[in-house]
Amino acid sequence: MQLENMTIKVPKTAVKDLKDKEILFFLLDKALSKLEFYRSKCKQFEKKYGTTLEKFRQKIEIEEENFEWWDDFILWEGYEKAYQEWKRKYEEIKFVLQNN
Repeated sequence: MQLENMTIKVPKTAVKDLKDKEILFFLLDKALSKLEFYRSKCKQFEKKYGTTLEKFRQKIEIEEENFEWWDDFILWEGYEKAYQEWKRKYEEIKFVLQNN
């Protein structure tokens, strides 16, 4: 994992109260919130179709074309990718916090 410095402008009054770790905790909380949002969207589709994304993909590829299923598949796949991305970000931020 590559780390990069980041510079942001904040009000002077906030600077004295914020520590680097606190900012990382804010980022961790944001990442957790995002990953939980996307996970809940995936769970909605799992409940609706009673299966996993991969099994659903296999089903719609062999059955007669169903536009609602394909629309849901595209959304579901996007939610899954977003979930995986935010999960990765969460784990990276958590790692930085644990090792600083």
